Order: sequence, then C-alpha cells, then structure tokens
Amino acid sequence: MQDNTSRNSQANKNAAQKDALKKDALKKDALKKDGLKKGALKKDALKKDQASKNQTGTEILLKHPKLWRAGELAQQQLQSRHGTPTGFSELDALLPDHGWPGAALMELLMPSAGLGELRLLMPAIKRLSQTQSRWVAWINPPFIPYAPALKHLGIDTHKILLIHPRSHDDTLWALERACRSGSCSLAMAWLDEQKLQLKDTQRLQVATRQGETLTCLFRPDVQTSRPSMAELRLQLYELTGGQLKLDLLKRRGGWPVKGLTLPVADMTQTQHRTRAEIREQLELWRHTHKQHQTYKMQPGQQRQIEANSQAAHSVEVESTAIDLHTYPLTEHTEQPVPAPLH
Repeated sequence: MQDNTSRNSQANKNAAQKDALKKDALKKDALKKDGLKKGALKKDALKKDQASKNQTGTEILLKHPKLWRAGELAQQQLQSRHGTPTGFSELDALLPDHGWPGAALMELLMPSAGLGELRLLMPAIKRLSQTQSRWVAWINPPFIPYAPALKHLGIDTHKILLIHPRSHDDTLWALERACRSGSCSLAMAWLDEQKLQLKDTQRLQVATRQGETLTCLFRPDVQTSRPSMAELRLQLYELTGGQLKLDLLKRRGGWPVKGLTLPVADMTQTQHRTRAEIREQLELWRHTHKQHQTYKMQPGQQRQIEANSQAAHSVEVESTAIDLHTYPLTEHTEQPVPAPLH
C-alpha cells in the first residue's frame, strides 16, 4: 500500500516537473517571439527614421540655391534676372540670367583668335563701361586694344584697364585679385594653357562670386574636352558672312545647345564681314604707312598715300579694328603697327 502511494506521489512529482518544464519552454518561446517581434518593430522604426532623415536631407539638398537642375531653366528665366544683356536676343533667351552672368566665370573656346569673340562681347563691354564706375580689365591680351575703335563703339575708354604680367603665375594672381577685389565689372584674360589647371578655374570661380565680377577666359577649342569650373562655356566656330556660329557647351540650369548663329558683324556696323576683307584693308594701311615713313615723295604722291591711309584707317574704326584692330607690343618699331586681335 505504501509502495503504491510512494509510486503515485513520485508520478505526480514527475508530472508536475514536466508541466513546469513545458510552461518554462512555452514562456521562453513566448519571450523569444516577443523579443523577435520587438526587434523587428525596432528595426522597422529605425528604417523608417533613417528613410525620413534621408528624405529630409534630400529635400534640403534639392532646395539648395546653388544646385543646378535642368528642368528648372524655364522657371528661372521667369524670375528676376540680374545678368548683363548680350545684345543678341537669341542668346539671351538661352541663358538663365537672360544675359551674361553678373558674377561668374565663363569661357570662350575657339580654334584661333579673330573669329569675332570680342564683337560678341562688345555690347556687354559698352553697357558695363557706361553704367558702372568699375574697371573693364584686359589681362595679358595678345594685343593692345585700339582705343579709337572702342570709343567709336560707345565704350568709355577711361574705364579700360590693361594689365601685362610677366609670367603665368603673375597673370593668375592679377586676375584673381581683380575678380576678388570687386573693382572690376568685367575681367578678360588670356592665360597659358599649358600651365592652367582645374584648381585654378575653381579659385577663379570663387573669386568672381566674391567680387561680383564677370570673368571671361579666351581658350583654344582643344580644351573643350577638359573639365573646367566655369559656369558658362561657349565654343565658337568660323565667322562667315558676318554670322558667328557657336555652341553652348555648358550653362547653369540647362542642357547644351548646338548650332546657334549670331550676327556679330551688326554690332560694329561694318561693311567688311570677313577676315579676308579686314586683313586686306590692314595690309593697305601698313603698306601706305611704311611708304609714308620711308620715302620722300612728291606732294601729289603724298596726298594720294595720305588719302589711302585715311581710307584704311576709316575702315579700321568703322568696321573692326574693333574686331579688334589693336596695337601689338613690339620691340622693333618706334610706333606700333595695327594688327587684328579678334
């Protein structure tokens, strides 16, 4: 009897222990499931929080005023414009500031000088020289600008500042100081392409914004494939019949545009529209000028040569010296001889 009671008691204890183990196992499973659920919920919450932060950061980035977005070009054009009109309505319509940017680095790239690049800038130079008290700086130009031609176009020559540095480093220093100082409304520069680096264009871009100066670099078209921090890049082609063909390679807020044609010859009101005609008139001027200096002539011959010289000089002023006919620096003549710049 006692043995049966003892067995029953042991069986009950074993059953109770099994029940306790089952309960512990169920409890552990429940806790594990609950932990997994909480972990999953926590991960979901972290993911949502991270997504929210990323979205907020993206929205902030997209709203940054210096971010260029091609789709907003039309909207930007409807907003207030602070650029300098180029003088060509077709070109103004494609630029975000409806003109040359007021404070930015731009580049004109061309196969050779004299394609009409200065005639392209003449309306802006005229406007800036007349409306602002700041300088229009020419830094390291290959020729000295011909003052009578500039004056004939209505440019205030008292605002023209010529800077002739001795080295590439001096040129960069002068250009950066001219841009950063705020004393120039426009700075045009001809740099040594073999020494010009990407970091230099970055420094110039920053300097132009600080000094609110429009800065223009004249560069060979072989540099079109090289990176640049310039905000605006234009590639110029051959001048034909007074029409200058160009491509917009880079512009703020828009895609490149090809095949734009501008009547740059109309800017100087010239009847001579090709480089060949301009060079022919210059050769006539040089020939008569040399004869006048070298030979002692009869009065009748002298009057004829003076008439030819005056006619050629008139061509310079009314047409293009301007294109520009300029005086190159020379060590071999007492008086400089005109030569076309652009």
